[in-house]
Amino acid sequence: MASGALIYCTMFVRKMPIDLDARIRSLVQTGASRREIVRELDSIAIIAEKRAKRFERGKSADRHRAENERQLLARVGRLLFFLHHGVPADRATDADQQIYDLLKG
Repeated sequence: MASGALIYCTMFVRKMPIDLDARIRSLVQTGASRREIVRELDSIAIIAEKRAKRFERGKSADRHRAENERQLLARVGRLLFFLHHGVPADRATDADQQIYDLLKG
C-alpha cells in the first residue's frame, strides 16, 4: 500500500488532483484491508484540507481550486462514514454508491 508520503509527493510535487475512485479501486484490487483503506482515506482528507486552506489564502483565481478540495474532503468523509457505520451517508452521490458497492464485497 502507498504511504501518506507517496500521496503527498503525488499531489504536491506534480500538483495533480487525486482520482479518488481510481485510488480506491486500486486498493481493493490489490487486496488492501479495510484498515489500510481507512488509513489511505484519512491521508487524502488531511492533504485535501491543507490544499484547500492554501488555495483559500492564494489568488482569487485559486478559490475554485479550494472549493474542489473541499468537495473531495466531503466525499472522503462520506466514504469514511460508510466504512465506519456500514450505511450510506446523507447526500451520497451515485459515484459514492458505486464505491460503497465495491467496498461491501
